[in-house]
Amino acid sequence: MKRRFSRSLGIVAAALSAALAASASFAAEGRSTLPLYVPGAGITPQTSHTSPPSDWRLTAGMTFNGVGFDGLARIAFDSDGDLDNGFYVCSGALLAGGRHVLTAGHCADNFNVMQIDFGVYDNVATATRGAAAAHVNPGWDGTLSVGADIAVIQLDAPVVGIQGFNVSTSNDVGSPMLIMGHGTTTTGDGQNGPPGWDEWGWAHFGWNEADVGAVDFNNAVDPGNDYTYFGDEYVFDFDNGRWLNNTLQRIANKAGASFSSSRGLGADEALIAGGDSGGPDFVWSGSEWLLAGVHSWGWQYCRGRIFPSCDVNAGVASSYGDLSGSTAVYSHAAWIDSVVAIPEPGSYGMMAMGLLAVAGFVRRRRRA
Repeated sequence: MKRRFSRSLGIVAAALSAALAASASFAAEGRSTLPLYVPGAGITPQTSHTSPPSDWRLTAGMTFNGVGFDGLARIAFDSDGDLDNGFYVCSGALLAGGRHVLTAGHCADNFNVMQIDFGVYDNVATATRGAAAAHVNPGWDGTLSVGADIAVIQLDAPVVGIQGFNVSTSNDVGSPMLIMGHGTTTTGDGQNGPPGWDEWGWAHFGWNEADVGAVDFNNAVDPGNDYTYFGDEYVFDFDNGRWLNNTLQRIANKAGASFSSSRGLGADEALIAGGDSGGPDFVWSGSEWLLAGVHSWGWQYCRGRIFPSCDVNAGVASSYGDLSGSTAVYSHAAWIDSVVAIPEPGSYGMMAMGLLAVAGFVRRRRRA
């Protein structure tokens, strides 16, 4: 879901809530996207962590392996032509070349006004652009879990002086990933309530490991399904070191599946939250950070399915035991290349024509 902004966003210190844009509740098997809606004033960000979200801010000049992340994007958008009366918030990442942003399909399939901020620190952006066109993956129809929730936004002017990122072309299941977003925040123990916008104006980061891909995961939770896949996904759980809350391992045990899940990365563990939708999962290649995943959905799976429950909360709250899913970029690398290679229009002033292509996209609920 997209989150409507009344001014609120973030990554849950130990749990980046995978439903990043906040308002829709379309899902497969109860999964939901999390874009956040921001009403005209008042903010609440989300990424769930193991410790206070302020410890996980992405601050100006911060680097990982010598690389800065001003290319992380905060995306504000709406379909009423006006951002001043409230808007939805998603996240994204600048692609190498500086002309395109990679994000989720559900963040780009229904808007007519969009503002994309880069390098946002304490709510001040290093650079701001609009959208000239949106290219939503042809397989995206609102159905989650089938690897189609991905889009490329063409900017209305190139971004210069900020590093963009190349995409991973390999299956990164089993890899530790650096996750980032502009969504809501909370802590994974559930003691601080659901993700909120207390950290609005800051991006947040954390770490998690992609334990399993889409097909193996869906076969474990929905045996005999007839899903048609358009790409792959990475599925994460929010671990706290306890067997009880190691959701993916408990799912694998129950289903007799071959995948496995560790008990987490300790204090570094995080999960996405509302507003993180479309944000990036990065893998380190040895020489550069590659875009490996695009945040898509969140799911509180255990209640009513596994006993005792593996989740510390009853709902999708980016708490220990929650799951998140990201569209696997490697499975769309050729499509992304084809979009980025599209010749630029003679003038970036063709924005209105480009936006017509994204309006009226119908989202479908796969299952209640």
